[in-house]
Order: sequence, then structure tokens, then C-alpha cells
Amino acid sequence: MRTYKNELEEIANDFLTQNAEAKGNENKPNYTNRQFMNAVIIFQTALMDKMYDNQDYDKMDVENRLKMAESCGLDLRKLIHTYTGLDTHKFEDFL
Repeated sequence: MRTYKNELEEIANDFLTQNAEAKGNENKPNYTNRQFMNAVIIFQTALMDKMYDNQDYDKMDVENRLKMAESCGLDLRKLIHTYTGLDTHKFEDFL
């Protein structure tokens, strides 16, 4: 699987630079729902990767790995809904 190392580094550095140089609200990106979902997908992929590493470290069995992954996904969905009002399971809102 591609890691997108260079692309993620470039995006992150660009965000940091924009935020450091912004005056007022000019650094608010005004994401569409689709753009927001793209960012969520990237974050969720990174989160699951690190969760897998943690599960390996803890020598977790498959059943508990699955339960943890499901719980993580539901927690992320709840977090997003709580702070944005968006339900990530309503795909039509992100097309």
C-alpha cells in the first residue's frame, strides 16, 4: 500500500505555513462536505494503522481486534456528528 509520505508532508507543512501567516479568518478553508470526508478518510486510515500497531504490541486476539476497530469507528462517527452535525453514514451528504 502506498504511504503518501511526501504528499502528506507537503499538505501538513502547507497548513502550518498558512496558519502561521494568516491574519483574521483568512486561513478558514471552507471545506465542502466532500472535502471534509476526504480528510476524515485520511485520518481514519492513519488511526486504524496506529491502532493495529497497538493491537500487535498488546498481542490482541482477532475477536478483540475486531471489537476495538468497530468501537473506534463508532466513536469517530459520534465525535464527527457531535462537533459538525454530519453523519458519516449518510453517504449522500458527501457526494
